Amino acid sequence: MWFPRLFGCLFFVATACGQEAEPVPLPPPANVQRNIETLETMLPAIRVAEQELAAARDELGKAGTEEAKKETGKRVDTLRERTAQLRENFRTIATGVEETAYISEAETPSTLNAEIRELVQPVLDEIREATAKPREMEEMRSALKAWKARLELSNAALRRLAALAPSAAAGSPMAAELASAVKLWSSRKDESESQTRTLQRQIEEREKNTPTMWEAISGGFASFWRSRGFNLLLGLGIGAALFFIIRTTWRSARKRSPPHRTKHSVGGKVVDLIVAAVSILAAVLAVVLVFYLRGDWLLLTLIVILLLGILWASKRAIPPYIDQLRMMLDLGAVRTGERLVYNDISWRVDSLNFFCEFTNPDLRDGVLRLPIRDVLPLHSRPTHEKEPWFPSREGDWVKLDDGCFGKVIIQTPEQTIVLQLGGSRKTYPTEEYLGQNPENFSSGFRVCSTFGIDYRHLAEALETAPKVFCEKISADLEKIVGPESIRSVKVEFANAGTSSVDFEILADFAGDAASRYNVIERQLQASCAAACLEQNWHIPFPQLVIHQQETN
Repeated sequence: MWFPRLFGCLFFVATACGQEAEPVPLPPPANVQRNIETLETMLPAIRVAEQELAAARDELGKAGTEEAKKETGKRVDTLRERTAQLRENFRTIATGVEETAYISEAETPSTLNAEIRELVQPVLDEIREATAKPREMEEMRSALKAWKARLELSNAALRRLAALAPSAAAGSPMAAELASAVKLWSSRKDESESQTRTLQRQIEEREKNTPTMWEAISGGFASFWRSRGFNLLLGLGIGAALFFIIRTTWRSARKRSPPHRTKHSVGGKVVDLIVAAVSILAAVLAVVLVFYLRGDWLLLTLIVILLLGILWASKRAIPPYIDQLRMMLDLGAVRTGERLVYNDISWRVDSLNFFCEFTNPDLRDGVLRLPIRDVLPLHSRPTHEKEPWFPSREGDWVKLDDGCFGKVIIQTPEQTIVLQLGGSRKTYPTEEYLGQNPENFSSGFRVCSTFGIDYRHLAEALETAPKVFCEKISADLEKIVGPESIRSVKVEFANAGTSSVDFEILADFAGDAASRYNVIERQLQASCAAACLEQNWHIPFPQLVIHQQETN
């Protein structure tokens, strides 16, 4: 119940801060005396206008020429309109009712261009007002440039007339015309000089009174805050508060929402999308309502234009988002909770939104965020709970196809670092590391080796030799890795070679012995050699026997 009350309080604050949208048609009795005083101040102006109109009409009747009648007629029309306007103002103050409210005319059908022009008129007025001073200065500079050009023309004309004057006889028609031209251009020169000086003085005064950049910025900011800034801050604040209230309320209610009881359900995603759209729409409507109640038509016009632009652009922008919307609702090729491969790395799909989030629990900082447009070409599949997300973890011992053997100390989505025996580090891009088919020794491993004895000990090769080798190898390995790390040791007859009887040695170990892999591999051969010394068995070496045929 607290949400409707809070929204009502916000609405009351916006209403209380607003300006009155409609004037009171009839003044209250307490204002009668003030209205009478206002009407008394208007009467002299009406009387003066009537007298001027009567005098102009008399002058029109006495005009002798058509040109005088036309000029006087224009003045009569102007005075008549002025007198009618003054009387209309008097009656409006006296009655509290405008003439247009009583005399109604048929409304002319409005056109789209007229509606658009009326809609953007406040914006154009503000732009015109903001650029009034720079435009006025530019007009004055242009006028000064034009009057300077006229002054130069006047000086050139007078110089030319001064050169012609001596050649004209005194009292001749030529002299009279030249004198008339000199008088005309002298007056033009005086006018140009006067206008030039006046404009120069006005420009100097304007430039002197022009504020500095800091004063202009601070004054503009103060003016904006007084006129528009507070309205803008109030509207955006109420809109943002309403948006977060709806979102916070939904997060609390979402835990008890029936569509969200099933994990990754389509119904839950649809409800989330509807709530997100409602929260955005409510915030925008709240901002528009605040601007309307405050009577700020400029901001209201701008936000209406912005909304119309968004709607117009959505005609072509929405269709490409249909596939994205389908994927956000878990109806696409990628679905929440499944596994996908991106840049050769497996990722778990945690969330699908405008920015999708993927994780790999086996990688350090294994979080990936992608815009949904980059996820559209991908596809996911269900994953098994025992299926690993990466072939190794930090601290595991691995062997790669290029022969690198060591301990993984860092593995991130970008790089994997292997610490080799001796302390050197080898760094792989993670995709290249996966391409090396890492063999993980940390869960257990087997070391295989082959050893042979001479054929002269063939009698012991089938039973005695495997047992002797196995006991000797087990005893030596316990000293190296401990008995708890040895899972099994087997020595089996492998084959009868060209010069030796060969045995296959198979030793299995737990993962904690992985760091001793190379030592174990060498120890197998060393233990077999030591057993041969103890048993006086000969170790064969490759021999080349040459049989020479006897000739008679």
